[in-house]
Amino acid sequence: MSYRVLLAGATGETGRLVLDNLLKDERVSKVTTLGRRESKIENEKLNHHIVDFDNLPDEVFNDHDAAICTLGTTRAKSGKAGFIKVDKDYVLSFAEKSKTAGVKQFHLMSSQGANANSYFLYTQVKGEVDDKVLGMGFERAVVYRPAVLLVKRNESRMAEAAAIWLLGWADRSRGMSIPIKDVADAMVGSLFDDSTGIIDNRSIVAKAAALKAQAPQQTSGTN
Repeated sequence: MSYRVLLAGATGETGRLVLDNLLKDERVSKVTTLGRRESKIENEKLNHHIVDFDNLPDEVFNDHDAAICTLGTTRAKSGKAGFIKVDKDYVLSFAEKSKTAGVKQFHLMSSQGANANSYFLYTQVKGEVDDKVLGMGFERAVVYRPAVLLVKRNESRMAEAAAIWLLGWADRSRGMSIPIKDVADAMVGSLFDDSTGIIDNRSIVAKAAALKAQAPQQTSGTN
């Protein structure tokens, strides 16, 4: 079976790696990305649609087997209202339209500590969204809850880069952090197995390692 995949969040740090994996994987025949700006990536598999996430067009969701969502922002970057709009409203709209269009799988990047009953806005919103996605009735819904993402951002300041390096060095057991490549590899790899429900940080790391050992040619950065 060849997979036709929808992706929201392809311009983010993790989303870019997810897209790269999808385009390289021979089991994926079509990738549709949704974004607010034009894409600079050219690939025969790729169909990019410029959309308004406040009013997603129904037609772009048709004829897809799976959807992956890596949308996300922070309260510090977008404010409280902006954070809720992106991480809750946009994510749920993407999921609901995917379900209505007959998409069978939905894969969502959430966060460690997500809990609808949390006293903290970030983890509360993440938990509320996770619960709703898992209850939508997809044949398979998978929620990934990574810890602190280890990423080399182009705009990172020296102090931030040093903190990320230190955390990555100290957290050898990967209970508190995770390379974004592991998240991307696990999300794409799970399209082809029977994963379902919530996958925690250590399980993401383990899945990514297993995928690399079993099929190194199908994971990003190992070609």
